[in-house]
Amino acid sequence: MNKKISLGVAISLVAVACAITFVLAMTVSLNMYNSMVTGVQERETINAKIKEIDTFVRGSSIYELDETDILGGIMDGYISGLEDEYAEYYTTSEYYKKQQRDSGEIIGIGVETVIEGDYLKVTEVYEDSAAEVAEIRKDYVITRVNNRDILSLGAEQAQKQLEGEEGTKITITTKAPDGTENTVTLVRQVIELQSVKGALVDGYAYIKITTFNALTDDQFIRLIDKYESQSVLGYIFDLRGASEGDIAPLQNMLNRIMPKATVAKKVLADGTEEELLLTDGTREIKKPMTVIVNSTTACAAELFAVAVRDFSGAAVVGSVTAGKAELQTTRSFKDGSAVSISTATVHPMNSESFRNVGLKPGYIIDITQQQEAVIKFADPTTDPQLQKALEAIASI
Repeated sequence: MNKKISLGVAISLVAVACAITFVLAMTVSLNMYNSMVTGVQERETINAKIKEIDTFVRGSSIYELDETDILGGIMDGYISGLEDEYAEYYTTSEYYKKQQRDSGEIIGIGVETVIEGDYLKVTEVYEDSAAEVAEIRKDYVITRVNNRDILSLGAEQAQKQLEGEEGTKITITTKAPDGTENTVTLVRQVIELQSVKGALVDGYAYIKITTFNALTDDQFIRLIDKYESQSVLGYIFDLRGASEGDIAPLQNMLNRIMPKATVAKKVLADGTEEELLLTDGTREIKKPMTVIVNSTTACAAELFAVAVRDFSGAAVVGSVTAGKAELQTTRSFKDGSAVSISTATVHPMNSESFRNVGLKPGYIIDITQQQEAVIKFADPTTDPQLQKALEAIASI
């Protein structure tokens, strides 16, 4: 039997429901407001502190202020205050260099340098560059730029002068480790960074990946196509030292060799999940594979290793990897500077997360720095990890 309630009781119930809804809404709004106010108050405290320091320094310091260095220092300090170990602030020139590296092309004479004492030390010489043709080698020291001694020019200014527009010339003087000096005039050029190299080792294709940039997938696929036309027995992917780069090239790379799969998912700061690295299996390679990794194999390289292990049955050889599962987003500003922070984490679909713990190889082969120093490219006689990778792939 249905029971009827009076109009007054119904109105009372509606009023109570509205009151409860109002209280809940106010509670949520108040919490959000308090959170926002706390953030505003903290920002005001930071700004007030900086202003106090700035006022004191400008009124009392006997030294001139470098506004650019001060701003850079403030930005660096802010970023270092985050718990994000991968966050980074880039000055205008640093961000320009990052953009070049990410694009896979740089403009210059073909050297990377670091400031060592009063001079510039060459840390890397790119293949087919003007510097390589001029027989400039790693560990050479640049002492003069455009006929000016770096001691008078300043090492930072000299480093900037190595950059420039394509087709322009620069004259440098280098000193070899044995003391031999040489002066050459070089033409700045566009240099495609070779992030993928290959060789045949005992009938297997050995492919070394050093970084992941906008050209890595194209270089990788061309090399795979080349070796497939030669009917190689299988593939050894060397990811040792591959600690930089974006995961974007992985999509095309894995799609060229793997079966149909969803490799991973990424989780955003708000908890939203998105599928990541979906392969269609149309160009799968059904040949044995191994992957060589070490403690500097990170992020995109770790995902590559996980993917071919979980879905293509690849054996993993080497040392435990870096355990970097954070993805970064870079935001540039009007002055050309930029900030990069971690905005998501990646999680493999078919195995445990490697975040902070690294990927543990099926065949652990640790090597010493002395052993690493004598390793030659694609030479198993000097490379214990490559030697083990050959043994592992032969048993698959």
